[in-house]
Amino acid sequence: MKKRFSAAVLAMAALSACSGPGPAPSPDRAEVAAQVRQNVGAIVTAYNARDAESALAMNAPDTRVMSHGLPNVDRDENLAMIRQHVTDPALHLEIDNEELDVAEAGAMALYSATYEWQFSDPETGGVTTERGNWVMVFKRQADGSMKVYREIISDLPEGS
Repeated sequence: MKKRFSAAVLAMAALSACSGPGPAPSPDRAEVAAQVRQNVGAIVTAYNARDAESALAMNAPDTRVMSHGLPNVDRDENLAMIRQHVTDPALHLEIDNEELDVAEAGAMALYSATYEWQFSDPETGGVTTERGNWVMVFKRQADGSMKVYREIISDLPEGS
């Protein structure tokens, strides 16, 4: 009887070893959403504090930014533009109408919002306000963090 039991245990152990580790646990999509929302909040806070490096700390190394009909820019080019923006004393950014969708696998998330950006008009020197749509695709990085992979900034016509 002891031999049969031992053989059965060994057979079951061998079968379970062949079947692999099993399915990967599902990501906690609420946790991913919270991380993305925290990252967006940090971006806006850093931008309004005129801290370009912190504002772009949430960008992935391979990020691409598509903004206002300009050629797409990479992370370094975007940093140069943001460094210029944060020197403006009229600078202020607010967001509203946030929406967030996390992929089932938890490796990507789509964030969108409307924005209101105040800045100095280079032609008049007065403060002007731009309203528009802000879309960011977040992608999981090798270290497990969610970073901005693609960003689209599109202003709306005046009066919208």
